[in-house]
Formats: sequence, C-alpha cells, structure tokens
Amino acid sequence: MLRRFTLLICLVACVAPVAAHGQSSPFAPLPQAAPQQATPTVTATTSSSDAGGGLASWQQVLIFAGGGILLIGIAWAIVSDARSHAPVEELTDTQEAARTRREEDIKRRKAKNRAAAKRSRAARKRNR
Repeated sequence: MLRRFTLLICLVACVAPVAAHGQSSPFAPLPQAAPQQATPTVTATTSSSDAGGGLASWQQVLIFAGGGILLIGIAWAIVSDARSHAPVEELTDTQEAARTRREEDIKRRKAKNRAAAKRSRAARKRNR
C-alpha cells in the first residue's frame, strides 16, 4: 500500500508542470527596478552607564568549571558502569595450569622457529 501511494505521488509530481514564470523567455526585457525609499536614521540613546552588559569574568569561570565538572562526572559514570558490567573470568587451578602450559609451548615454538631462521640465514650466507 505504501509503495502504491509513493508511486502515485511521484507520478503526480512528474505529470504536473511546474510554472517558472521568471524563466518564461530568456530574451524578454528585464523588469524595472523598484525606486529606492529614503530610510530615516534612528539614533538610540542609552540611559545606563554600564557599557558591558555581558557576564563578569568570575561568572564565566564558574560556568566553565561547572561544565568541566559535569564532563568529568559523565566520564566517571560511563567508565564505572563499563567496569561493573565487564565479564570477569574466574580461572580454576586446571584452567590456570592449562594456560601456563600453553604459554610455555608458545615460547618453546618461538625459540625453535628463531633457531631455525638463524640456521637458515647462516646457510644462505655460506652459499653465496
């Protein structure tokens, strides 16, 4: 139903001609400019001697300090909430032992691969 309605609106928009009266003939003469009216000058007088009217510097400092405190508070709330909802793994002794074995195995493989690479470099140097 929505597709039909959208299609109907698009067809009506395409079929209905849009009249551009300003562009009816590009060779027509330009219209006459409106005469300028003289605008009276208005002078404003102020009765107060205070020229500032803005915030005092201590008020600006308070506003910026309040904004900084607000940003720090929002950041603290986000970080504390993220830490409280983060998954925490409690490892058992068997899981800790398995992790230790896995790390030792990785170190042993790295050392073995480094030694093989060193032997390979030495062989390439000898066979130059």
